[in-house]
Amino acid sequence: MKTGFAGRWSPLEKSSWSGTYYYSYQAIKKYSDTEIFQYKWPWYIREQLILHKQLQKLKNKKVAVEFLKGYAKWFSKQLEKDLKIHKPDILFVPAAPQLIAYCHTPVPVIFMTDATFSQIQGYYDSFDNLAAYNIRQGIELDKSAFGNAAHCMLASEWTKQSAMKDYGIAENKITVAPLGANLDTVPDRNELKKEKNKICRLLFLGVEWERKGGDIALNTLAELKKNGMAAHLTIIGCTPPGYIEGKNDYPDITVIPFINKHNTQESKQLYDIIRNSDFLLLPTRAECAGVVFCEASAFGIPSISTDTGGVSTYVENGVNGFTLPLNAGAMAYAEKIQTLFNDDIAYYTLAASSRKKFEEELNWDAWGKTFNRVAQQLLNK
Repeated sequence: MKTGFAGRWSPLEKSSWSGTYYYSYQAIKKYSDTEIFQYKWPWYIREQLILHKQLQKLKNKKVAVEFLKGYAKWFSKQLEKDLKIHKPDILFVPAAPQLIAYCHTPVPVIFMTDATFSQIQGYYDSFDNLAAYNIRQGIELDKSAFGNAAHCMLASEWTKQSAMKDYGIAENKITVAPLGANLDTVPDRNELKKEKNKICRLLFLGVEWERKGGDIALNTLAELKKNGMAAHLTIIGCTPPGYIEGKNDYPDITVIPFINKHNTQESKQLYDIIRNSDFLLLPTRAECAGVVFCEASAFGIPSISTDTGGVSTYVENGVNGFTLPLNAGAMAYAEKIQTLFNDDIAYYTLAASSRKKFEEELNWDAWGKTFNRVAQQLLNK
């Protein structure tokens, strides 16, 4: 089997789509020869799209240029030409509906994404207040991409429901395949933390403070302390509003604005922090999928998060953590954490099943097996 990997970024770069391009590419390579199809904007397409953005800015509207037909048609046609020359048996397209929306090819396409445009616009701030024509074109090209795919490997049940409801995609054309942990080094079972910390160590890991529910995380720490519980919060990836390194005195908070996972020393630092945490606390306001939940589960660390978007595919209540309602506040998060932490049997059982969830579902080997099964079924047809 020869697989084509077509995307908007390079799967050879570990930073592409937060690592998901790289790790999915590595998983596919275990089952087939894989050829990369990647494209960059020509200058005239780029200038046209910049003009779109400037004109809409005057009207106080946003433009997601990657969801404009001009962008999608150019990329689709480039891919269509290359497929006639290189002729893979299967084409894999992750999170790039623009490449197949207007591409006509007999090659079976496996399309993978973590959200439909229909559900994402207005859900994330970056897709809020889009120009009306941008929304129309985005939905049209996204729906066309789903329709052109021979099969859709979707990252969550949430995305599956939108594909069926909003785009009319048949259920037998969809497989829900959770993403894996984007980690170069996965701890062995004997490397996992053996005991809870005396001080409950919470980890907040995300680059968008507001969207990830940073204020709720801070207030959860305050509630735990008010309840007499010793706790510490480590914040990685962003900085709380008003925080100035070296000037703010927060003895129960550690802030690390950025860690480069692909730097050996910093990767080891992140590894040690996750390993020594007791809970991943992420009261996210909007989340399509959740690689960070896969990573926490790899270390046997339970996740406490929100039942929004695709989170419930990654955090199963009572298995590798708990999801709280979107309207839950800091008191509810603190109560859940304190109840679990104070019950040794409940906590250690949850930690063990978190690791098991990772080993059985939330890893790239499991994802790769699903990809291979879907690909073989398409080729057998």
